[in-house]
Amino acid sequence: MSLTLLAAAAAAVAATVGYMASRREREAPGGNGGERARDAPAPPEDAPWHELPLALGDVVLAGSEERWLSGAIVARERGEIVAAVFLAPEGGVHGAVVAFPAPRREILWLAPAAADSPDEPPATLEIAGATMRRRARLPAALERCGQGAPPVGDAGIIALYDGAGRDAAVVLASEGRIHAWAGRRIEDGGYERLGGGGEG
Repeated sequence: MSLTLLAAAAAAVAATVGYMASRREREAPGGNGGERARDAPAPPEDAPWHELPLALGDVVLAGSEERWLSGAIVARERGEIVAAVFLAPEGGVHGAVVAFPAPRREILWLAPAAADSPDEPPATLEIAGATMRRRARLPAALERCGQGAPPVGDAGIIALYDGAGRDAAVVLASEGRIHAWAGRRIEDGGYERLGGGGEG
């Protein structure tokens, strides 16, 4: 066999071995799974987003409406997340999307609303022209993240309200300020998370 044929055969064997090794690495559990998996670090364990169906920086689509979640107020009770009010710029106002930790997957799709509420959110509230009944009152530690979140103190009360059909509202009371949003509840499958996330 000539030296040329030997060199060609050696090159072919080397290429085959390299290809097989690369393929094994991609397919092995814990392998790189492609460059994207290796380059995309997992969110840190102390980031709140891994407990929620949405994350800061996500774009969320509900019907024909789209919102970019640029800011958030995270509410915790005894260290556990109970809700996150995400804020999304829409012209001169900030719409809100409220998410809850697993196993809950529904979200609240809300807009800013005026609410005549005392420091203690009442059991029944008229907001956005509808009468709402409070279904949860949560004293919570509050954390502002990202951009566009309204000023709040380190603690407050977040109250969740239900109305007729899918009507929903949230009132946040902190340091003598009341922030309120009203809109609708959207069940899992009624919205789409388009990506982003992991910021903050």
